[in-house]
Amino acid sequence: MKNHGTTSQVTGIYAEFQAAVIKALPRDIDQDVALGWTKNGEALARVLREALTLDGKPTTSAYPVTVDYGKNVEDGVEVGRYHWANFNITSEHFPTERNGIAEIEIKLIHFNRIISTVEALYELDRMGYRPAELHELLAFGEKYQEIQREFPILSLGSVLRNHWVPGLSGGNSRRYLNLFVEGNNCGENCRFAAVRKQ
Repeated sequence: MKNHGTTSQVTGIYAEFQAAVIKALPRDIDQDVALGWTKNGEALARVLREALTLDGKPTTSAYPVTVDYGKNVEDGVEVGRYHWANFNITSEHFPTERNGIAEIEIKLIHFNRIISTVEALYELDRMGYRPAELHELLAFGEKYQEIQREFPILSLGSVLRNHWVPGLSGGNSRRYLNLFVEGNNCGENCRFAAVRKQ
């Protein structure tokens, strides 16, 4: 029978593990998000796995989606069933030059540090990705409705008036489609939606 040590040794190991988890997790976790983790073991396991295996490099998660670039933005917002969506997110404000229907894989890039959108764009390019556009973000939000409750997801490939970029956010019970200021620093919990360059 395997000896797991005395109670005090086990307690000490657990305390060290707990400290490592707390240190590895982002500092800007929303209270609703943290509450959601306590009710969703799969989401918590994903976050812990990512936090505890970081080696200073960005991490990625892959999500296949079908994108209809001909669908108008308003329909994309409606089928996404958001609790609230910014009224400026429209086809008029976010036209696309892409056509047809495409099967793509959206990567959520996590830099695990505070990073400006300018630096994030540079890093995405260096890694061989382009930032996802609004139509692609809407396809992601429609198919993977629970992910945005865990962390904000920005789509830097579509910009309104050289100033605003669309993004998904939320918490334990709500999902939002909003606009974020381009050029601002993003918290270490933020993910950037990206697509591999062709």
